[in-house]
Amino acid sequence: DTLAHLRHCVDKYGFNKVEALLHIMQTTITNAQETGVLTVPPPILSRVYQTLSRGYVNLLNTKKITDTKFPFPFVNLISLLFMLESLLVPLMMASIVDHIVWAPICCFLSLFGLFA
Repeated sequence: DTLAHLRHCVDKYGFNKVEALLHIMQTTITNAQETGVLTVPPPILSRVYQTLSRGYVNLLNTKKITDTKFPFPFVNLISLLFMLESLLVPLMMASIVDHIVWAPICCFLSLFGLFA
């Protein structure tokens, strides 16, 4: 019944599953406390609500981080610097390293470390 209600809230009204589930948990705890099913002292129950609230605040903080877009000029600058380095590193390795085998190995390792 609870999962069907959760699915209904998400499909029909477009609610977030986590937020709807948090609301269901809080109302279930409150109803259980009022009807006497849950006999927990109020200080402990308030700690439960505080923990749920802290988890929800952390969820909102992660949403803020994922919703913030990286500035487009910085993306272009980083792409340009990657291309410039991938063109200049082979030239520098060829001029610095004298051995014919070690130059491509050093070039590959430095570029692989850059793009990894």
